[in-house]
Amino acid sequence: MDLRIKPIGVIKKSNCGLSDVIIYSDFERVLGNIMEKFEKGLSLLIVHKNNRSSDEHQVKVSAAELINRKGNLLTVRGIEADDDSVIDIRLRSEI
Repeated sequence: MDLRIKPIGVIKKSNCGLSDVIIYSDFERVLGNIMEKFEKGLSLLIVHKNNRSSDEHQVKVSAAELINRKGNLLTVRGIEADDDSVIDIRLRSEI
């Protein structure tokens, strides 16, 4: 089965082991309540998909630590992804 899910953002590899998670402005309102809870040091679960990957799995779930948040830009540590489509973000304690 092949799922078609519209991404809510994208992950961009940064430097020093950090990555930027950019939430598209269309989805900022949808994630508004959750985004307000995002504070430095929180553990997040990020559901994402790399469209260039030959991996048979359609999505990945990665744990990451929130380093900084500026509006719809989240800087995280601990995720191995670059140009991946973000499907969902949750606080780790919610799952």
